[in-house]
Amino acid sequence: MKTLNIAIIGAGMIGAAHASGYRAHQARLSGPDCQFVLHTVCDAREDAAQELARVWGFAHVASNWQAVLDNPEIDVVSVALPNILHAEVAAAALRAGKHVLCEKPLALTAAQAKELTDLAASSKGINGSVFNYRRIPAISMIKELIERGEIGTPTHLLVQYQCGYAADPLLPHSWRYTESRAGGGALHDIGAHAIDIARFLCGEITEIVGATTDTFIKQRYLPLTANAGHSHVTLSDKTEEVDTDDISSCVMRFDSGCQGLFSASRVTVGMGNTLSFTLTGSKGTVLFNSERPGEFSIARASVEKGAFITQANNPSFPYLSDMIPVPHDGVAIGYAEGFGFMIAEFMQAVAQNQPYSKGSFADGLAVALVLEAIQHAARDRRPVAINTLK
Repeated sequence: MKTLNIAIIGAGMIGAAHASGYRAHQARLSGPDCQFVLHTVCDAREDAAQELARVWGFAHVASNWQAVLDNPEIDVVSVALPNILHAEVAAAALRAGKHVLCEKPLALTAAQAKELTDLAASSKGINGSVFNYRRIPAISMIKELIERGEIGTPTHLLVQYQCGYAADPLLPHSWRYTESRAGGGALHDIGAHAIDIARFLCGEITEIVGATTDTFIKQRYLPLTANAGHSHVTLSDKTEEVDTDDISSCVMRFDSGCQGLFSASRVTVGMGNTLSFTLTGSKGTVLFNSERPGEFSIARASVEKGAFITQANNPSFPYLSDMIPVPHDGVAIGYAEGFGFMIAEFMQAVAQNQPYSKGSFADGLAVALVLEAIQHAARDRRPVAINTLK
């Protein structure tokens, strides 16, 4: 029987999401031919690694990521570190022959993402980017409706990701507010998800017609103690400049001819963590809001006569018939379930030694190119064709 040992590198907020996903699907995806084992949690803060391992049932802890990659017992690695380390650690993991699931953004720049994607193409390991919102059943169902022609040809997409975590000026300075360590601000932190959903629904983005980025809180206090995620801690009296965006917006064009409007904000008071979109086609419109992940709204000229109806979760939606305990009409799902569905698909790809097709490093590169195009368009005040950055 093949044993596949799993390690998570990074014990912060998002590392816990990975741990939850592996724990939720470990037993279900293990069988007589393949056994998944929750092996190691690694973090430079050993106490954080120990706590995450305790909560989610991992057997070992480590404080040095290179030692984890050098361990021949480790087969599967989740990279859940700050952005600046994504490309370095993921590349080292691929060279060590590991299967790698890497957080978004795949790298700080499109050039780094290209190098990593090229390396992945020649690696024996399975590779994946963390684009978990594709796995929300309602969004996956909308994708199926588009492919079936239910709303006709997509003509216009409005996609937004709005958060309020950085609206408080007393949130301490961290790596998220330094471009050399984060790549971008709201654009890279949450906008990457919205761009991936835009590609998932409407195909490849070919041009950023125009863009703007702004930073509204230009200085933040340095913390006196270590902080993880978006937590408040005791602040010093010293400040440091913020050079990543609080809000980014753009107009984009798709290869299909569809138009797109995109925005990402981390300073929207009242929005905890909200991805939403309105997609208009020649025969109908669909609406989705992640605050209500168990449903979407649709209006079709030939079915609802142009009036919106709400479609709630039912077992015919992707993932719901075989991945939730109660596959029944109207059963709600949340962030953890959708993230877990992504983890389960990655584990299935590893177990079967098959490419992870819905969110590979190639998808991470495609998003990285769009993010960089938005930054160029905003700084230079000009349109940017995606193919000029390849």
